[in-house]
Amino acid sequence: EAISQWVRAQETKVWHWLGFFRKPPCANTFRDLLKRVPPEVLEEKLRAWIAGVLPPRQTDDPQPVALDGKSLCGTLAAHERCIHLLALFDHQTGGVLGQLAMPPTTNEHKAALTLLRDLVQKGQLITGDAIFCQRDLCQEVTAAEADYLLMVKDNQPELKAAIQAEFEPGFSPL
Repeated sequence: EAISQWVRAQETKVWHWLGFFRKPPCANTFRDLLKRVPPEVLEEKLRAWIAGVLPPRQTDDPQPVALDGKSLCGTLAAHERCIHLLALFDHQTGGVLGQLAMPPTTNEHKAALTLLRDLVQKGQLITGDAIFCQRDLCQEVTAAEADYLLMVKDNQPELKAAIQAEFEPGFSPL
């Protein structure tokens, strides 16, 4: 709907530049067109466009990127799971760098490996919930020369105790 409204709000010469010589198509035409484009191709093209539009980073400060999953409202059907998406959100631009539909047979951690493999870059600081505090995911992030900041909760008692021990003062016999 927004694409259709934007095109119609432009001058006639913009319509011609876009290839519309009578009047621009309605929202349903754009909807049908976008439904035919494979999501991976659309995401790849949008990522390339965003990379060309954004200015290069001016600082060596970590670029925060949040990894999180959400269930879509209104997608629960009888005897089925609702649609659950895992997204990588860029704090600098306020945009989603990529998202992945979660297969019903896996959890967010395993899907995150696939998402991060394609999108994590040097200098990013990946943040996430406790579910992402897994060795293979952290290794994937550090292999890309990025950093991570993940929450640890009571469901991982050994890891939590090891982290707490690092912040306790050392033992001195004197």
